[in-house]
Amino acid sequence: MAATALAALRTSEQAQVLTNLLRSHPELAAEAEWHATTLLSAPSHEEVSAALADTLTGYEFSDMDAPDVVVCDPEDVCAYLVDKAVEPYLAEIQRRAMLGLVNAAHGIATGVLMSLYSLREYENSTEHVLGSAGDLISYARRVTILLEQLDIPLPPEYVARACPAWPLAG
Repeated sequence: MAATALAALRTSEQAQVLTNLLRSHPELAAEAEWHATTLLSAPSHEEVSAALADTLTGYEFSDMDAPDVVVCDPEDVCAYLVDKAVEPYLAEIQRRAMLGLVNAAHGIATGVLMSLYSLREYENSTEHVLGSAGDLISYARRVTILLEQLDIPLPPEYVARACPAWPLAG
């Protein structure tokens, strides 16, 4: 099978082709919007939870010496690494909320809470980076606070399912 130019495009080049195509064919805008909304609505809380858990459990003590780490205190470095993993999800929650995709924002939030809750066994562990990152519930609170600030609080039953022993609801 022969390679096509379209298949060989990089992400930025694909974006340019889409922009040009929509300029040339504005009648495709509604269909493109539908595809974009479908894409942004796609991640399930299970997928988010698994991806974040993979990132967090994948950290090793050698990651504390990464070039982007600008803090020196070992506990601050561990917290920085957790922040680095959680921040993109907070940004995605906010992006979905701003587009009115509340269910997608809630799905991402639920996945983050599930992941953090499932990793609480690492708290205070000397065997893993997460052991020095502080209480994982504090990262979970950042999620619920963001949702409250966006005026789309996570329903208490979602919180109870994602992290039943943590006092986050209400």
